[in-house]
Order: sequence, then structure tokens, then C-alpha cells
Amino acid sequence: MNAILSRQVLKSTLVAGASLALLAGCATTATWSGGFGLTRNCSNFKDPVRFVGEEKHDDVGFKVFGKYDPGKRERVVFEGGYTSLGDTNFNGLWDDVEDEGKIETEIFEANVGYRYPFTDKFSAGGRIGAAYVDVSETENFGGEPYSSSASETVAYGGLVARYAINKNWAVSAFFDHYPDVGETDQTGEGDAEVFGVNFDFRFGGSNEDE
Repeated sequence: MNAILSRQVLKSTLVAGASLALLAGCATTATWSGGFGLTRNCSNFKDPVRFVGEEKHDDVGFKVFGKYDPGKRERVVFEGGYTSLGDTNFNGLWDDVEDEGKIETEIFEANVGYRYPFTDKFSAGGRIGAAYVDVSETENFGGEPYSSSASETVAYGGLVARYAINKNWAVSAFFDHYPDVGETDQTGEGDAEVFGVNFDFRFGGSNEDE
């Protein structure tokens, strides 16, 4: 991603995050949560013009995270964590040369989300944030081993729905979109699109005192 454009996007993300934080001004109950999740991705990095073959997304990835809720009903939530998308395996021809290997994607991220409480147990909304994304590729290209990697910071967004199982435990379903990660001439470049399910445990307060 162009460096100037990347800085502009990140600046806009921070401004939007600060605006959302103002919505928590009347909050009265602050809590912390931690959790883990499972992820699946449908991200294609190979150039569709030069690569003829398939990219498989059979692996299940994982996520660990912590979050801070400055007030009641989870209207505004700050979250940080680590996500491993698992391997994307590929097999085909790159410019008519046999190309087989895997792509691994790791993400360190921080976001701010706004979720509207439809009931005492169910809330849903969206989030925006910044993510450091590392994409690495190992392959057998024309019979020779080859590896490459690319890292960058991008702004991203997502959707999330959360259901409180009991006073402390909750489950969430989410979708996050990370634009233009990787490098075209190294690992390949594409949008990382991630679906997943999270489980979180709240320390202090409860899911049902809101």
C-alpha cells in the first residue's frame, strides 16, 4: 500500500476511534475481558493473471485477545490481540513454472468497536482499527526451494455480534477485512478476509448487570 495513503487511512482511523470513545462519556461501569477464538480465512494472494491453479484455505487459525469496556452495555469497547490465520496452501503454475507451497499470515491488532445492546444478552455492531500484518511464503518453485515475507501496518474494519452466555462468559461471531496485505512480487498481495468465533471471560462486573 502507498505509504502516504497508508498514513492518511491510519490517521482517519484514529480520529474515528476517538469519536467513538466520546460515546462512552456517560459510562459508569468499567470492566476487562480476555479470551480466545477460532478463525477461517478466504484470502487469495496469488496473481490471478500469472498464477493458474488453486489456493486452499483448509486450516483453522486461532486468536487471543484482551478488551476494555469503559462503560455499561458494551456500547464502546477497546480490544487488542494476536491472530494466526493458519496456512493457505497453493498448487499450480506461475508463468508456466510449477509452483507449490504455503502462505502464513499473522496479525497484531488494536481496535475500537461500537456495539448496540438489542437485549440484555445480545449486542451487535462494527469496529475499526490498525493491524500489523506479517505474510510469509515458503514454496517449491520450478523444483527449487524459495521463501519470502512482507510486513506492513494497515487500517481495517469488521462486524461483530455478541451473546452473553452467563454473568461472565460470552460468545461472539465476527468478520474482519484487512485490505492490500502482502507484496505482489514477493508473497503475493490481496485482501485478508477473516471469519471467526470468539469466547471471552469478563473480569469484574458481569454480562447481566448492564
